[in-house]
Parts: sequence; C-alpha cells; structure tokens
Amino acid sequence: MVNAFENIIKSNLKGQRKTIMSVLRKSPMFNVTALEIKGRMIRVGKNHWVADFASCNYLGFDLDKEIMASVGPAVKKWGVHPSWCRLVASPEIYIEAEKRLAKLIGTEATLIFPTVTLIHIGVIPTLLGKDGVLFLDKSAHETMYHAAKMARDSGSKLISYYTNDFETLEKELKKYRNVKKKLICVDGVYSMTGDYANLKILTRLAKKYGAIVYVDDAHGFGVVGEKPTKQNPYGKKGNGIVKNLGINYDNILYVGGLSKSYSALAAFVGCSNKMQRFLQAYAPPYDLSGPCPSASLGSLIAGLNVNEKKGDELRRKLYSLTKKTVDGLRRLGFMVNNSTYFPIVSVWIGNTDILIESSKILYKNGILVTLGPYPMIPKGEEVLRITVTASNTEKEVEMLLSAFEKIKNFMRKKKYPLKRIV
Repeated sequence: MVNAFENIIKSNLKGQRKTIMSVLRKSPMFNVTALEIKGRMIRVGKNHWVADFASCNYLGFDLDKEIMASVGPAVKKWGVHPSWCRLVASPEIYIEAEKRLAKLIGTEATLIFPTVTLIHIGVIPTLLGKDGVLFLDKSAHETMYHAAKMARDSGSKLISYYTNDFETLEKELKKYRNVKKKLICVDGVYSMTGDYANLKILTRLAKKYGAIVYVDDAHGFGVVGEKPTKQNPYGKKGNGIVKNLGINYDNILYVGGLSKSYSALAAFVGCSNKMQRFLQAYAPPYDLSGPCPSASLGSLIAGLNVNEKKGDELRRKLYSLTKKTVDGLRRLGFMVNNSTYFPIVSVWIGNTDILIESSKILYKNGILVTLGPYPMIPKGEEVLRITVTASNTEKEVEMLLSAFEKIKNFMRKKKYPLKRIV
C-alpha cells in the first residue's frame, strides 16, 4: 500500500525548506519547552534557565499584574469564547476596543480580527478583486506575500519591488495608472531589522497614481508613536508608525497587531467608517473565522488602560535597554542590522553552520533568541535576531553581551569575520 503521508513529506523535503529541518535538529533554539517563567527568565530544563530575548511582548504586558487580573472578569462576563462569528453578533467589549483603538491611532474607525495574518488573507484579495494590481515590497512580511498570491490567483497582478527602490516602483505605478484598484503593501516597521518604511515617499507616490498604501504595523504599533524627540525617539502613546512619521491616513490602510506590544490575540484595520462597513460585508475572515477569545479582549482593554497610565514610561525603558544592547554588540565588533534602536536587533552571522554553533553557545550561557537561518533568510545574510522588552533587565542585557563575547571568541578561532566583507 502506498503511504500518501510519507510521499508528501519526502517529496517536499527536496525543496529549500529541507535546510530548516536540518537546523531544527541541530540547534537547541527551536521548539523549546518553557517549564516555568519568572519575569523574562524561563526554565527550560531541570536546572537550566535562559534570559528571554525572543519574545515580542515589547511592553511587558504579558506579565503586567493589572492586565493579568482582567482576564478572569472578562471570561466570567462573556464566557471562555464568544459564541458567534462577528457578522452575526459581537460582545460589547469588541465595540469598546474598536472605538478606543480608533481614537488612539486617529482614524474614524477600526475593525478587529483575531490575527494580522487573517487580515492580510481576507482584506488584500478583497480590495484587489479580479483586476487589481498589487505592488509588494520584497522585504514585507511573508504573510503578505501569501495574501498577494491569493489575490494573484483570483486574477489580480502582483509586482514585487526592492525596499526603497522608488524609481522602479514609480515606473510600475505609471504603467498601471489607469487601473482603479492599486495597493502598495509594506511593513511599517520591518520585522527583521526594526527599520521604518519610508511612508512619506510612498504616500506621495500613492496620491500621484491613485493607489492605497497598505501598512502592516504589527511590530510598530505599541512601540512607536506621535511626536518623537531626541530625548524620546519612539514618540508618545505608541499609536503607530503613521503618527510617528507625522503623516495622515488619506491614502493609507493601517493594520495594527495586538499580539506583540499588547500581548493579546487580536489585530485591527484602521480605516474610515465606509471602509469598515465594506470589510464587514466583503472580508471572509470577518464572517468565516472564529472570534477573539474573551480573555484577549479583556486584556486588550486593560492594556489600553495601562498604556494611558504608564506606556510612555515603559517605552523610555525599552529604548534604554535596546540602546544598551545595540551599542554593546557594536562595541564587540558585530554587525548589527538596526538603524532606529527599535527593539528588533538582528546580528549578522552570514553562515548557517556558524549560526547553529552560535545558538548552542547562547543556549549554554542562558540566552534565548530567534534564529534566522537560510532559507528563511537569503544565503549569506543569516542572523541571530534579538528582541528586547520592557520587562527585560539591565542584568539580562549584560548576560546577553557576555554570551555574545563568547560567540566572538568562537568566530575568531574559526577565522570567521564578525562583519560582512563587501
């Protein structure tokens, strides 16, 4: 008898992802089981603790006592999980959250979905229909690429362009200027480097050629916000990259993630009232996916309260810890892909075998980070990806830098460069 499962697995292992399977087997930094957590310290073995620099809970809301206390009352009032798809009914707590998010980011309305991924696969194909054109930044999150493929399969055209190659983008926009439905899809804050999209140029081009800039700000929302200064580079309120750059939403459809800074299983689209009503009727996940858990909706409301009270203080601490991390790594001689001091810190390694050995050194020395091996990352661009949170401590940052000093010594013994040779 032919084993269909075995055939599928073996056939797919011939592709690029076979390398990832190999890394999974060789590195201790994959599929780690957390047995206990104390702050950002995680017990991963009988007596082995690691400092967590792989979390995206940037503001530390996952550990905030006020937010944790909000879960019980929300579940008691609404049950473990709302009983309806959103097109049928929504608990009042949804509506409250949407109104408060709209006020925070400065749009007429917002619409909450369970995840950013569901927004992408529901909204992008819906907006483009059978005859739209999508201009996709090659550095945009992979989930946008999957949504773009769905749109292309429905009949829309997909055009990719390199980040900040505005000359090529404008040529393509000019070519399709008479097409009514055009989307430029970008990350607000790029998920591997923490760099910010140049939305000022993108929105200028969008207005010129009648396009919408679709911004995935899954990482930026909650961290960056309005009125940044030298003393406070992230800005105030954490109300997103659009407010941080001081521009308006005239040609922007804004997608904010809540699973990062707000530690809640939810995401939202910031839009006009008219667009909100359109998406309620036309975006399939609004009708066909399950709703957010009551616990997440309750913790989201509590998170908005905590953000109003001490969010800016947490962001100042986060900036300080991130700066200490980036500056310390650069002093050690590493090449750090970070021009903004956003708390995503990618350290160039440039070789998957060296990456695996480096991960072993980190794990042995009590540090957990995220690996970026090939083919997740282009060959020669492999990185150790550090994420800093406001609930990390200076002592943990010092532990991190000490562990990277050991990686530096290992790489020197191997005569492997700390920086990419141009």
